[in-house]
Amino acid sequence: MTVRCDDLILARMDAQLIVQVIVNLIDNALKYTEQGSEICVSAEKQGGDAVIRVTDNGNGIADDMKPHIFEMFYTGKNTVADSRRSFGIGLTLCKSIVELHGGTLTLTDNVPHGCIFTL
Repeated sequence: MTVRCDDLILARMDAQLIVQVIVNLIDNALKYTEQGSEICVSAEKQGGDAVIRVTDNGNGIADDMKPHIFEMFYTGKNTVADSRRSFGIGLTLCKSIVELHGGTLTLTDNVPHGCIFTL
């Protein structure tokens, strides 16, 4: 795993909750990507905002699943993590925490494969 943060970034937030969001995103990346995949956590300042990204180069999320990943209890189908199936509440809670801080949590594709979660 790689962590990148070039500058000190100060932001008003409940640090414990935001750390929990980041931990959940990293945990998902570890669970849903194959062993040996690269995971990167980066932080940067954009204007007056702190932007944090959790990026992986795994298989990504199928297009038909993307509209549902932030829905409560949605777990989709993933053969990599089937033995460690979750309840489908983690991303919903993460999104709620980020939104309560006035931000957004988004998913984009990491071209050529993988995911980028940005908050």
